Amino acid sequence: MQLIHGCDAISLSGGRKKQAGRTRKKKYGFPIGLAVGEILLLLRHNMNIGPMKRTIYYLLFLCLLTGCYPDMKPQLEEAEALLTENPDSAYRLLQSIERPERRQEAEYATWCLLMTQATDKSFREHTSDSLIRVAVRYFSKQHDPERLATALYTQGRVEKELGKNEEAARLFVKALDVAKGGEDYKLQFLASSHLGTLYAYSHLDSLAFSAYEQALHFAELAQDSSSISYSHAYLGRVYGLQNNWHEAIHAYQKAIAIASQVQSIPALRLGLSELATAYCRIQAYQNAFDCLQRLQDLADKSLTTNQAITYLNIGDLYRLMGCYDLAIPYLEKALNTKNMYTKRSTYQCFYYLYIKQQNYKKAIEYNNLYWVCNDSIQKIEKQKEIIAVEKKYNNEKLMNEKQQLELKQSRMLLIGSTIFFLIILVSLVVYVQKQRIIASLLRNLNKIKGEIEEKEHQLVRYRQEMVDLSQRQSDYADLQQSKQRVETEMKKLAQEVGKLKEQKAQILIRLSLKEEEMKRMEDQLEQVKNTPDIFVRIAETKRIEETEWPELIAKMDATYQQFTKRLQTAFPKLQKMDIRYCILWKLGYTKKIIIELMNTSEDNYFKRLHWK
Repeated sequence: MQLIHGCDAISLSGGRKKQAGRTRKKKYGFPIGLAVGEILLLLRHNMNIGPMKRTIYYLLFLCLLTGCYPDMKPQLEEAEALLTENPDSAYRLLQSIERPERRQEAEYATWCLLMTQATDKSFREHTSDSLIRVAVRYFSKQHDPERLATALYTQGRVEKELGKNEEAARLFVKALDVAKGGEDYKLQFLASSHLGTLYAYSHLDSLAFSAYEQALHFAELAQDSSSISYSHAYLGRVYGLQNNWHEAIHAYQKAIAIASQVQSIPALRLGLSELATAYCRIQAYQNAFDCLQRLQDLADKSLTTNQAITYLNIGDLYRLMGCYDLAIPYLEKALNTKNMYTKRSTYQCFYYLYIKQQNYKKAIEYNNLYWVCNDSIQKIEKQKEIIAVEKKYNNEKLMNEKQQLELKQSRMLLIGSTIFFLIILVSLVVYVQKQRIIASLLRNLNKIKGEIEEKEHQLVRYRQEMVDLSQRQSDYADLQQSKQRVETEMKKLAQEVGKLKEQKAQILIRLSLKEEEMKRMEDQLEQVKNTPDIFVRIAETKRIEETEWPELIAKMDATYQQFTKRLQTAFPKLQKMDIRYCILWKLGYTKKIIIELMNTSEDNYFKRLHWK
């Protein structure tokens, strides 16, 4: 008896409508943007904090700024919403997300789960279970039974398609255990029905019957008529395996009645096709013909494969009934298909038909066509096996190469990031030291200002003393001596005041230079903070500071696979300036921009270009 798992067409996301609101509220990671905003507010409103604290804030800000990726939570939510009605669009949307493995662990695990679901629902072939394993591993550590149950069920679907039936059965059982007591009845129905199908294929009739009964229970809890119809059809399937055709027909009739009531065409097709098979087994050909006639009325004209199978079943039924003239037109219509398996079965029916009619010439003709078709099918199957093995080998090879490349790139980026943060740290240390020098200069300036004021007061006193001495005529010799002393002190004091003013002017000049240097460093730090990518900074500022060259070299090595090291290995005589010109040429800058960035002349540029 043909085992067709019709519920594959049912969307898992459809059963999660009750939880849709909660699904949208799920956390996909720590809000890095909020942390960055807090640090910016601290830096803005606390500019008088100590240099060490400010350095720590800057480092924390830069770590967060360079470590975060654009939030892909909206894309994940949109893809999950599309899974039910348009899985192809969900698949393309998820595929468009760049480097999901570099995102936060929660976001990457969710992406892996949704990507596997989209692959399954859009009927794409599963070639590996690596993605869904990431999701299962992550959600196993979280307190989120709903997501874990979904991930386990999805992994079971993948393992089943990969031919690992025992592993698939184990995962379906585990998914049911995790979802037990929850309200996601659709998921529990799907897991139970798939588990029953695996048992049925293994001829474990009692286990299959229990699993299908459990599926019917969850379908009734979900109040999903289509799922209830499928469950009755599955129970009829098990009765058929036990040759209990009376109960099988009763179960199929229930499935057909419910599917007809809710106009569920896929469920109705399943019930009618399997009921026709059951009627054939008890030789109730007229009843089987009625089922096939209804099935033909449901046939979608665009689905030529389904239509050809229906013609084949009707023709074969007429053959069994002995109506050979009626069978031949349907069998001929069944041959109008590209499906080799349908053609092979049709040739076989023609062979049996002409044997019954004792038309052995025609029988031999169709027998030969049967074997030609059978040989073609075997060749195709062998080719598929070879292609599958080759594809699996290539996928594993590509995965290994990708892992090696990602590991190498991660190391390069780690080295580049380390150098970048060291440059920032050194710049911040120099910034703090220069702030201390400026503070010291300001203290000295204030001290000199005080000394100048004190000396000027002394000078005023000496002048007053000169006036007083000039008025005293009693002792001319003493007056002259005192006058000379005062004049000597005034001259000395004037010289000291002149020196102090000269020192003051020098300090003011140095202070002005330091302030200009500090302003330039603050602008540079602000530029680095706002634009951590040095390529973008160069494009915006049209200049490269001397302190930025180590960062640019590290970025080039990380981006272009050790560009400068390979250059130095190939040309050991290259000097530092040669390497810098090579970097700018590699980045594709024009002559005008390179002259501006290198602060050189056009003649020097052409000398380097000639050397190149």
